[in-house]
Amino acid sequence: MEKMRKLALVAMGMLVVLACTFSMGSGISEEEKLQTVVAETVAARLEDEDEEDDSGPLPTITIAPTATKKADPTQTPRPCNKAEFISETVPDDTEFTTGETFTKTWRLKNIGTCTWNTNYKLVFYSGDRMGGPEEQNLTQTVAPGEQVDINVDLEAPASEGTYEAIWKMKDEDGAYYVNYITVKIKVKSIPLNEYSVTLNAVPAEGGSIWENGDDYPGDYAIGDAVGDLGVQAFASFDISGIPDSAQIKEVKVDFTNFLILGDPFGDLGCLRVYGDSYRPLNSGDYKTPPVSGPLASWCTSGELSSITVEDDLANYLQDRLSVNNWMPLRFQFNENETDGNNDNDVVGFFDMSVDVRYKAP
Repeated sequence: MEKMRKLALVAMGMLVVLACTFSMGSGISEEEKLQTVVAETVAARLEDEDEEDDSGPLPTITIAPTATKKADPTQTPRPCNKAEFISETVPDDTEFTTGETFTKTWRLKNIGTCTWNTNYKLVFYSGDRMGGPEEQNLTQTVAPGEQVDINVDLEAPASEGTYEAIWKMKDEDGAYYVNYITVKIKVKSIPLNEYSVTLNAVPAEGGSIWENGDDYPGDYAIGDAVGDLGVQAFASFDISGIPDSAQIKEVKVDFTNFLILGDPFGDLGCLRVYGDSYRPLNSGDYKTPPVSGPLASWCTSGELSSITVEDDLANYLQDRLSVNNWMPLRFQFNENETDGNNDNDVVGFFDMSVDVRYKAP
């Protein structure tokens, strides 16, 4: 009797499941399918028990919960301008000597969605600029996924210490998009010794040019000649013995070995010397006066007879050290090209020398 009651309950459960299945059509869920299988399994087990043993409890079957599918995570869109730091030269605390020049390079990768064009720029933000520019445009376009090397030329300050600068990248609309790419160095001074050297004009590298185009190599004459022709002299000094890194402290000129014909200072004014990159000498080097920017001048023969310290000539020599091994000069009277008396009014040098005092390692 008990067994019949159990079978009746199972049969009713199966009818309920089947009714749900038929009412919902073909869209039966996995859980409903599982319940159907469970009911069928229980019925089969009861039939087996009827054959073997009428007593004993029904088996307990646990239905696993239906797994819930997780939603895909939402991806954050990439910004227009974004950079990834890749590498750099000149690591922090690299040591340089005072005044030493170097190039800092940052390598960046464009990981944004916008192309960097040549209106994008590196901008100095704070710290010690170390001789670098206030801003510097990119020299190429950088598409998303590409890398670029950004170089800036710098110079170690003149005093010992630790120096740091902060640079940023700015887009074409003026918005910063790379913050705090830096350069940090340590500066040491090196002991400098003082040297003195006398430089003599090299005759083969100079001479005189007349207004009419005539040239006289090795002849240092300045003024006007017979025929009322202006005359200018050109002299070059070999500076190859002075190191490029030297600090010029003083220049004295010794032009005291000269001869005067006529009255050049009275008729033509002051004798002046100019920096001039004339080498090699030719007729086109003659400069019609007036010409501005002399490095030194002498307005009487007495002034020319003195050995004088010339600061502007020292500055000119300092600049020439980084150019080549020569310091070329041009000499001329600048107020009047000629006095019109059809006579010689000339200063003629037998030789010229320059005494230089400098400091170098």
